[in-house]
Amino acid sequence: MLLALLVVLTARVAAQEPNALDAGSKALAAGDLATAEALFGRYLKSHPHSAEALSNLAAVHARREQFPEAVALYERALGANPKLTPVHFNIAVAYIRTADYASAATHLRAFLKAYPGEARAHQLLGICLVETGEFEKAIRELEVSLKQDSRDPSVRFSLAYAHARAGNTERAEEILKGLRLAPAQTLLIEAELERRRERYPEAREKFEQVVRLDPQNAAALAAIGRLNLLDNNEAEAVRYLERALAANPRDAESTYQLGVLYDRAGQTFKGIDFLKRALTLRAAYPDPHYHLGRIALREKHYSEALGELQTAAGLLPENDAIRLALGRTYQALGRPADAQREFAEVRKLKAAAVRKQQQSVEAERLMIPEGEPRP
Repeated sequence: MLLALLVVLTARVAAQEPNALDAGSKALAAGDLATAEALFGRYLKSHPHSAEALSNLAAVHARREQFPEAVALYERALGANPKLTPVHFNIAVAYIRTADYASAATHLRAFLKAYPGEARAHQLLGICLVETGEFEKAIRELEVSLKQDSRDPSVRFSLAYAHARAGNTERAEEILKGLRLAPAQTLLIEAELERRRERYPEAREKFEQVVRLDPQNAAALAAIGRLNLLDNNEAEAVRYLERALAANPRDAESTYQLGVLYDRAGQTFKGIDFLKRALTLRAAYPDPHYHLGRIALREKHYSEALGELQTAAGLLPENDAIRLALGRTYQALGRPADAQREFAEVRKLKAAAVRKQQQSVEAERLMIPEGEPRP
């Protein structure tokens, strides 16, 4: 009799479990997050690898803006069922909300392989690539998004900002024509255009206006920090870059620049920590490798310097500063042939730069109409 009762109870629980998943989905759709969480949790106790329950529970956390928890659950859902392609989009949005743009970009690319016509995914990928400093790739994604949905002003803003960051001021201004934006958005692009034209006081004024309107605007805070670097005001640069990093902890460029500044200020261990952190935030980032190599060379840790500088040179082979430091490292290691090879490459790169500058000057001279003064 007892065995029969247990069998009946088990059958009832088994019959109820699918209903818990369905009921949880209905509660989630109705906005009853507490009930949805309880039902999905109940279902997962007996089905811990249910991708559907895991992704739905992740959605509950995302609605509550508990994004790290949502990310962890979405990752488990994808681990349970890698074919749940739409989850890549959801987890990308959660990663964006945690400012992890590199991880978001990875998931958006996976989503777009299956859904290449999704304009919103192209836009989000473009935004992520702007944040990771990959401006040309960002522009390509945003152009696709704009082609698929030309009415969305947010896409045009993102595209104009990407062009401004990439240095194409004419294209940025062309996109902005007739576009109605919030004051902070307009000022941010105008400030970036001024910076690209090397009108630094005007750029600073506009970036500061952005910060007055939006005190947590990480892009404007970082830009002011970099303008202070140009003025050799390193204390103010550190202050603004720290504020930028507080607003966006996954800003690889600000993390790198703070690492350099901390090292200059004599806080080398802190600087190294920030430089290494920058390498975790952006793939194939040569600058932190170069500076880590310089520090190691200065501290006479030659083997460590060699590894960092070889990596930097592999990523940026035509940078004469990297090749010069690499040559000096070979020299310190007692490898004169390798050192001479790098020094010869430095001379070749510098000569090429001089020729390019001369050609640019000659081209400008040819463009000046007859009768006008020449430089």
